[in-house]
Amino acid sequence: MKLQVLKDGQDKIENYSHVVASNNQVDISHVMNNECEHILATDVLDCFTPDGIPELLQALVSKLRLGGEMSVGGTDMRLLSKSIINGSITQEEGSAIISSLYSVSSLQVVGEALEKLGLTVVDTHMNGIHFEVKARRA
Repeated sequence: MKLQVLKDGQDKIENYSHVVASNNQVDISHVMNNECEHILATDVLDCFTPDGIPELLQALVSKLRLGGEMSVGGTDMRLLSKSIINGSITQEEGSAIISSLYSVSSLQVVGEALEKLGLTVVDTHMNGIHFEVKARRA
């Protein structure tokens, strides 16, 4: 099974099962443990509070089969701050972004959290103010 976890309004990818995350919640109870060969949750961390992110990551990892890959991401605190300070994002734009988020995280923190859950980080990517971590379950 391939699973895509989306934010409201995000485009769906064909050949994936889809669930929508919002308000610090996502229902993946219909997915069996160890069922997913691939999980895409590339922008979903923004929908969770700092306390909710570890629970989300644990739930996603439990659905991932051995050898399966997962991509998770969200808004990076350092990149957002840097963009506001250097003027590539205005204060008004920054304020609008911040008000739409439940939290901001960082590539490093999420990568370490995934490794503590037994995954191996295979790739990382930063683009603008967003980051993505790709990890594999060994």
